[in-house]
Amino acid sequence: MKTVLAMALALGAASAVSAADAPAAHDARWEAAKAAIWTKELAIYEGRGRGDLSLYLGNTATNYVAWPPFNEVPKGNEGLRATGAAMKGKTKERLEMTFLDLALNGDTAVVYYKTHRTMKADGSLADEHFEVTHTWVMQDGTWKVLGGMARARPQR
Repeated sequence: MKTVLAMALALGAASAVSAADAPAAHDARWEAAKAAIWTKELAIYEGRGRGDLSLYLGNTATNYVAWPPFNEVPKGNEGLRATGAAMKGKTKERLEMTFLDLALNGDTAVVYYKTHRTMKADGSLADEHFEVTHTWVMQDGTWKVLGGMARARPQR
């Protein structure tokens, strides 16, 4: 009987932990932030696929800095402009984006997603997977990307 009771208590405790770890239902503000930010993320990558980073540059916040996966150090808008200039005419990039999550606190949000690139901008085939975060802030009434980091997905 003691064993059965101990097992029942252990199962109940495990259920309580699982329920506590389950994500809470998101409120309307979270849903609105997700919709606005994810729409901008998709548009930025769509522009990038055309060799155009102007939409990305137009959506950066004051003091923007991000760390692309192939750069040794983070870069700001000047680095983003240089990358955009180098991408002119390179319009063949193909990738899929998968939204993972969004953390929201006041006027700050961090979006988490992954990408799978199957063709580079120059048309060469690829099979590259990346994990990305972008931090967005509300600036002048609109979401602007303040920073981010991307990395090649490690083997797990």
